[in-house]
Amino acid sequence: MNLAFECRSCGTRHGELVLDLGLQPLANNLLREEDLSKAEPKFPLRLAVCQSCWLLQILDLIPPVQLFSEYLYFSSFSDLMLRHAKEAAERYIKEFELDQNSLVIEIASNDGYFLKNFQAAGVPSLGIEPAQNIAKVAREKGIETVVEFFGKGLAEKLAGAGRQADLILGNNVFAHAPNTNDFVAGLRALLKPAGRIILEFPYAADFIEKSEFDTIYHEHVFYFSLTALEPLFQRHGLSIFHVERLGIHGGSLRLFAGAKGAQPQQPSVSSLLQEEKRKGISGLKYQPYYSSNLVDWQPYGPVLIGSNAPAGISWPTTNAPQLFFRLNVTY
Repeated sequence: MNLAFECRSCGTRHGELVLDLGLQPLANNLLREEDLSKAEPKFPLRLAVCQSCWLLQILDLIPPVQLFSEYLYFSSFSDLMLRHAKEAAERYIKEFELDQNSLVIEIASNDGYFLKNFQAAGVPSLGIEPAQNIAKVAREKGIETVVEFFGKGLAEKLAGAGRQADLILGNNVFAHAPNTNDFVAGLRALLKPAGRIILEFPYAADFIEKSEFDTIYHEHVFYFSLTALEPLFQRHGLSIFHVERLGIHGGSLRLFAGAKGAQPQQPSVSSLLQEEKRKGISGLKYQPYYSSNLVDWQPYGPVLIGSNAPAGISWPTTNAPQLFFRLNVTY
């Protein structure tokens, strides 16, 4: 089909529409009582795949400043995320021998839920968080936080001030940054020559095979596979040297990267690339499996079958009559 498309990673104009969810409200645009009589703002929500680098991405962007300058989600509200962060921090401090002479920088550091573990261990840290309301909470905890969106410009400014990182962390932020080349170029600029980057994000294969439609919303610009990420990192002088599968968020990848040649590549990288090749992730037969296997939903009368949904459950819309629905999911 004819599709106005330009891949945000490799720049090719060859894309294929995977799923069209029509007009949808913003996931975290919670309505106040005085808003209920007004028309709720809705925006197109379409998912496509690049036929060159095979990166899954949404087509219709909402400016990040509109989504993230004031944010509702505080990571410290989740006991699961607190445990996950504490375990990861303890591991990284020991494994990478981080101490008072090291610097850990977290992108999208939220309310300091992760960095507080490094602070407690005497490891210097710096948070980067664009949401002013959340950064204020982190600062009140004594965690130094820069209130800006991350990209190459900010990375170069910090590096120029002598603040390159031994370890850069980014949990559930990578897929939210629409200019993914600028983001990865920033990682390279901010990293010390022997430093490490660790990113966590929902994994495209789990997203497709488990029909995780609730993770499609305007904040999630990308749905990453290792196949799609390898050329992106190589383009900016970085090498992925290890990957781990995680069960969190319906199935995630924990990706380890560094400057080319700085770290030996572990077998996990080639193993996952081969697995993705066997599945056919770099082909059109795999991607549309998602839309054809997803859901059959239709009005189902006055029965509420789900409540207390995460932000990702952004459709059907928040209008009450459309919250009554049936999902027939085929795996």
